[in-house]
Amino acid sequence: MSREEPSKVNLAYLALKNDILMLKIAPNFPLKIKLLQETYGFGATPLREALSRLEGEHLVQLVPNKGYFTAPASYEEFVELYTNRKQFRKHLLEESILYGDADWEENIVATHYRLSRKVSPANEICTPEEYNSWVQAHDAFDQALISAHRSPWMHRFNVQLTQHIRRQGRAFLMIMPETAPQDFSVAATQSPALRYLYAIEIYTELKDAALSRNSKEIKSLTDKYTSLTLHAYKEINDKLQI
Repeated sequence: MSREEPSKVNLAYLALKNDILMLKIAPNFPLKIKLLQETYGFGATPLREALSRLEGEHLVQLVPNKGYFTAPASYEEFVELYTNRKQFRKHLLEESILYGDADWEENIVATHYRLSRKVSPANEICTPEEYNSWVQAHDAFDQALISAHRSPWMHRFNVQLTQHIRRQGRAFLMIMPETAPQDFSVAATQSPALRYLYAIEIYTELKDAALSRNSKEIKSLTDKYTSLTLHAYKEINDKLQI
């Protein structure tokens, strides 16, 4: 293998991972090497190594005699991922409240403010760019809350679960019936719980509880947030079954 090959593997891995997570490649899609070569411009060897790495992260699956496919997406898997992540998040939040300093507090305030200034996905005028901007601001605030943790391995698991949860959520948005690809408000109209999650109020409650070092309230709000999220996607899933 040449000295350039490892970097090609990493570039191929990052390109494929981003497109899988962002649903540019749909769930259960066959990942044929020839097509990937034409699409991404990498050779067969780095692409195969990249797919092997992604299989280890459960983003692709190797089906005997058929090759690689992107991992499926389902409501049941979404529930499993979200329910398990809650336990990691509670621990990371508790540690952050215990160890967070002034910089931690300032970051929470700053990221909350930026989130409050974004166009909500529940807004009928929300564009794809604005939706992605809201998600990025949401995730930045989410990360700020837990950034003072002292459990790096638990945080790594939390990041991986979050990536899978985001992918599952995008899959739900993609398959909403009679939905134009750019209309992110349609899912919110189908789900009162999702409309609440797109509003700033619950994030303000989380900010205030963190800054007041109220561990009991943080745990309660985490349970509330998880319950609302699962209920929102159940509402959407029920609509899809009609």
